[in-house]
Amino acid sequence: MLRVITAEAAYTTEELADILGLPIATIRKYNFHFAKIGVQFTKKHGRLAYTNDDVTIFHELKRIYAHPEMTLEKAVITVARKFNLVSETPPNISTEKQTLSLEPREMQMKEIQSYINAKFEERERQLISMAREIRALKKAQQQKKSFYKWLKTFLKK
Repeated sequence: MLRVITAEAAYTTEELADILGLPIATIRKYNFHFAKIGVQFTKKHGRLAYTNDDVTIFHELKRIYAHPEMTLEKAVITVARKFNLVSETPPNISTEKQTLSLEPREMQMKEIQSYINAKFEERERQLISMAREIRALKKAQQQKKSFYKWLKTFLKK
């Protein structure tokens, strides 16, 4: 009995770029944005292998992203939803989570800034104190020299 086995075509990033008429870097950028929302494409032997369905997805992304008011992030989310690649709310797009993660960093930055300011003021006080001490020592040396000059002139007479 003869069986026909059909294997779905697997395109490399370079072949997909040729099919779509886009630079390879653009395909990689699109893939990066898909990965940000949790969409992963299959890999074979450590390299990305795009199927015919993936080619359709990238064609649709190219078409949607061509609209002037469309950003790449919005286009990727739209295509991912259209092809049921992600749920309605992608996990990495939450603005609320981003805001929450920034708050501890902002607090750390404020603490670091206040520490730096305190150390700077302390250093400035030390420098001013040292400058005053140096000035006082120079003045004392000057007075000592003037006393010896006076004594020398007094003894010459």
